Amino acid sequence: MPSFTYTALSATGVRVQEEAVADSEQVLRNELAVRGLLVQEVKPKRAGFGIRAKRVTPEEFALFNQEFMALIRAGLTVPDALALASDRPDCPALGNILTRVHEDVHNGALLSDACARHPEAYDRLYLAALRTGEKTGDLAKVLARYQDYLRHRVALRKKISQALAYPMFLLVALVIILAVLFAFVMPRFVAMYADLGAALPLPTRMLLSIVEYFYVVGPVLVGTGVLAVWGWRRWLSTDTGRRQLDQLRERLPYVGGLVRIVIAAQLARTLSTLLAGGTPLVEALHTSTSSITNRVYLDRLEAVTKQVTEGESLAKAVRATALMPPMAARMIEVGEASGGLDTMLAEVAQFYEEVLDGRLSRVMALIEPLLMLLMGLLIGGIIIIMYLPVFHMADIIK
Repeated sequence: MPSFTYTALSATGVRVQEEAVADSEQVLRNELAVRGLLVQEVKPKRAGFGIRAKRVTPEEFALFNQEFMALIRAGLTVPDALALASDRPDCPALGNILTRVHEDVHNGALLSDACARHPEAYDRLYLAALRTGEKTGDLAKVLARYQDYLRHRVALRKKISQALAYPMFLLVALVIILAVLFAFVMPRFVAMYADLGAALPLPTRMLLSIVEYFYVVGPVLVGTGVLAVWGWRRWLSTDTGRRQLDQLRERLPYVGGLVRIVIAAQLARTLSTLLAGGTPLVEALHTSTSSITNRVYLDRLEAVTKQVTEGESLAKAVRATALMPPMAARMIEVGEASGGLDTMLAEVAQFYEEVLDGRLSRVMALIEPLLMLLMGLLIGGIIIIMYLPVFHMADIIK
């Protein structure tokens, strides 16, 4: 996500100048307003070419939160627990952040306020959990709920990563094999066929022409690929680019449904965690925007938040905006009627996580043989084309 520098006034009139990361300038302004800050100026932070601030991964944060929660349960004070948890040689970035948080808390700041100064590590859901724990005096309990949420989030990330790992491996292997063929194997065929001095089949002549000028074609292809990746990332860094890509995903036949399931699982899990911790529904909906990066569904969530603020039920708002599938809306309606909305949302999250797992398994069962077929056609086709003259060697010699 892009970085910003902002200037704002706190509720006590203190001028605040800090850095933060957010999906867009408007998202950052909304986050600052929720924190009670009067925003005066927000500017994009310019960084050197290729330099990005290192963010803490969910896996690293889950390990820290588990240790921090155990220390709090053992009876240690927050400053003492932070001092012990900040010693993280396996994750220096998080260790440095925890050291600064410990200094702020030691100087009298609330834990939630100290953590809010480091959005690269602490998301809005965690900050909401901390504020709830500070109000109720039971910090360990809300941290345990967040840990459960984080555990499901990490599991979901792993499922998606594992589903993409093997196809990516096959594609990389295909590129390497083609590069070896064009750079080392085919030049030998070029030299061999040049000595024959006979007419070669058209497919072979075309392939040999590519091999002959590979020293020109290769760098051009690499340069084009680098420029394409750079342009793609630059386009996605803009709000318009991300929105157009999200709209395209929504329209794709199978991908659109898969994205909807992922959003439903993430949003239901987030809302369930917040509501179970005592966060009011409207505030929980505002906080849940940090768990969604898809612009299309972010707009729908904002529309739901507006309708709920105006007095509409969550189920009707979700159904009207198509934020979640119809089944999720019906389950939410039952939860609202029974007074157990947080529990029902947890059931919704569990259901769609299982649905996602099944769909990813089916997709992988289809993608893997298709990629293998593609590799066979490309590599086998190249070999057949190169050996076509050998099949007609008698005619060539004559």
